[in-house]
Amino acid sequence: MKLAIFDMDGTLMPIDVGVVWVDFLAQKSGADLSAELALSKRYLEDYRCGRFQVEPFMRFHMQLLARFSRQNIERLRQRFVEEEVLPNVTAAAKSLVEAMREDGYTPVMATGTQAFISSPVAKVFGIEHLLATRPVEDARGEFTGEFTGGFCYGVHKIDRLKEFCLSLGMPLEQLSESVTYTDSITDLPLLQFVESFHGHVVATNPDPQLKEQAQKSGWTVLTLFNRA
Repeated sequence: MKLAIFDMDGTLMPIDVGVVWVDFLAQKSGADLSAELALSKRYLEDYRCGRFQVEPFMRFHMQLLARFSRQNIERLRQRFVEEEVLPNVTAAAKSLVEAMREDGYTPVMATGTQAFISSPVAKVFGIEHLLATRPVEDARGEFTGEFTGGFCYGVHKIDRLKEFCLSLGMPLEQLSESVTYTDSITDLPLLQFVESFHGHVVATNPDPQLKEQAQKSGWTVLTLFNRA
């Protein structure tokens, strides 16, 4: 099996979906989320400055889900997809995913954005397989504010990929036929892991550090859209 492994934010989407989600809830939910909005901006600044820590970030996003009833958060997510996701889906990104599928690859989305928000984005692209941290539900289907399944960010993406390959009965050696697309230097561990099996790397809309690394490593550089 050949995998086409796509990051989401900045790679297939020209926006950071998780950041825009918090902004959207602050504006449209009717709840006072001024503190959450400020914290979201702090996490974004930490990411840009290299101080980002994935566990508190993920707990923040899971607890934000738990602020709302399941019915309400589902309704808000549908509006979010219509108003923020779909207008930011580019023809170039959709065409890339479809071209890889037609060439015999199985598309996989591997993203640091939690699954409640990233799953509808994957669906828009027709990507069936999503590697992302998942929220815990109680017996009534309400979100508890906890998460399960491990992080899918930085070096943790390697663990999620290994688990996925195991679930398919796919030997890791078959990654030699796979290709990974990302915009971020934070995915360097995953890229080097895939490359260790002689798989392929495409630096897609790369940030400056990844672009420099791509030039050193001889990786393909692809521009689907201009970075914000």
